[in-house]
Amino acid sequence: MIFRISVLAAASLAIGWATPAPAAEFERSGFWEFQSQAFAEEGDETWFVCSASTRSLEETELSMRLEPTADNGFEAAMSLSNETWALGRSLLSVRLDIGADRWMLKGQGSGSTVEVAWSPDSHLLLFLEDLASSSFAVLTARDGSTIAQFSLSGSRKTIEAMKGCVENQIGQGLEAVLDTGPAGDGANPF
Repeated sequence: MIFRISVLAAASLAIGWATPAPAAEFERSGFWEFQSQAFAEEGDETWFVCSASTRSLEETELSMRLEPTADNGFEAAMSLSNETWALGRSLLSVRLDIGADRWMLKGQGSGSTVEVAWSPDSHLLLFLEDLASSSFAVLTARDGSTIAQFSLSGSRKTIEAMKGCVENQIGQGLEAVLDTGPAGDGANPF
């Protein structure tokens, strides 16, 4: 038995078999980069971790990551890394001045990286807005000296892309997940 197939049909079949999963995204704006990378698949659905990052002249990288979770929520983290750092595996306090605002963050040091877990902290949205609306951020050592200075040029566009990336995957805004609405009766004010 001989099968005949047209060139058009063969091309259609080849394209169908060769079509990859949704592609990762990459976008540069000013000194910032937005990136989404596939990290899990469930059936026909591919999940992407969404990040916004920048690098200082001192070669220190500041990276924000949002990752969807199966319960339509998300995990959020920030990392600061520099290959010249030799951090012990311990809890660290990180001071990041963004414009006129000072952020004191608790992080976990390991090797050349400090990881700050933001989930489920509603202050994440304030932090992201500070990054998006300011022109610079300064990472400060415990003795008050500057470790790194980051330009925030382009941060608004990449942070909005990162937020949109995870919101599209979880089907709701970050505000809804973090329940950042006004406190009701009996709510904890602290």
